[in-house]
Amino acid sequence: MTKLLRAALVAAISVGGFVRAADLASIDRTIKKEPTYQTKSPRYALLVFGPEARDRVWLVHDGDTLYVDRNGNGDLTEFGEKVAAGSPSDDRCFPVGDVRFGGRLHRELTVSASPLFKSSETIQNQPNAKAALASDAKASVYSISIDLEIPGMKGRGAGGRVGLMVGAVDSGGALLFGDKPATAPVIHFDGPLQVTFFREKPTLMLERDNDLMLVVGTPGLGPGTLAMLCYDGTIPAAAVPHLDIEFPPQKPDAPLVRQGFELRQRC
Repeated sequence: MTKLLRAALVAAISVGGFVRAADLASIDRTIKKEPTYQTKSPRYALLVFGPEARDRVWLVHDGDTLYVDRNGNGDLTEFGEKVAAGSPSDDRCFPVGDVRFGGRLHRELTVSASPLFKSSETIQNQPNAKAALASDAKASVYSISIDLEIPGMKGRGAGGRVGLMVGAVDSGGALLFGDKPATAPVIHFDGPLQVTFFREKPTLMLERDNDLMLVVGTPGLGPGTLAMLCYDGTIPAAAVPHLDIEFPPQKPDAPLVRQGFELRQRC
C-alpha cells in the first residue's frame, strides 16, 4: 500500500492550490452549429478551461480536418475554425495555434491523431483501445498540448505560459475521441491540480529496484484525459516528492515494513 507524497503535495498546493473540482459529468454537451462533415464518423472531444470549467472548446476530427471552436461559442462553422493537418500522412498533426476567451490568450494548441493499430503495445493493450480496434480498424489515438495563460503562474511555454500535455495514455486508458458529443472525453485545463501516477500504478517489491513515476496534473472525464503539467520552470527544483511505502510482512504476525524515499530525479 502506498501513501502519497508530502513534499509533492506541497508543490501542488504552491502551484495551484486545492479547489473543488468542477462536475465534468454534468457539463452541457450541446453544439449549436456543426459543419457538413466529409467522413461518416467524425470524432468529438471537449476542452474545458478554468477551475469551474466555464470556458469550453469543442474539437471535432473529420479525416484530414480538425474543427476547433476557438471562441467557445458552440458554432463550429465560423471562419478560422477549420484546421488542416500539417502533413498528408497517417499521423495527422493539427497546429491549431491560439484560442482566446475570458480575457486570456492561450497559445500553441496542437492536436495529434495517430492510427491506433500503429501505436505501442502499452497503448494497444488498454481495454478501451482493444475495444476501439475491435470495432474500427482505422481508429485513432490522440494527444494534445497547449501553453496556458494562468495568472500567477509561469512556465517555459510561449511568452512564459504554462505548458500542459494530454495523452496518448494515462492510468485510465488511451485518449480516444467519442463518436458523438455525448460520448466525448472531457479534458480540463487550468483546473485543480493533484499529484498522481504516470500511467499505470506500479507494483513495488521490498529490496528490489523499483521504478515509480509521478506527475502533477488535472484529471478529466474519460480515459487518457489527465492534463499533465510541464513542471520545468513552474514547480521549483527544491520541491522534492517524499514517498512512504508500507510493505506487507513476510510473517502474518509481524509488523508492516516501512520505507521512505525521496524522488529527486526529474525527466
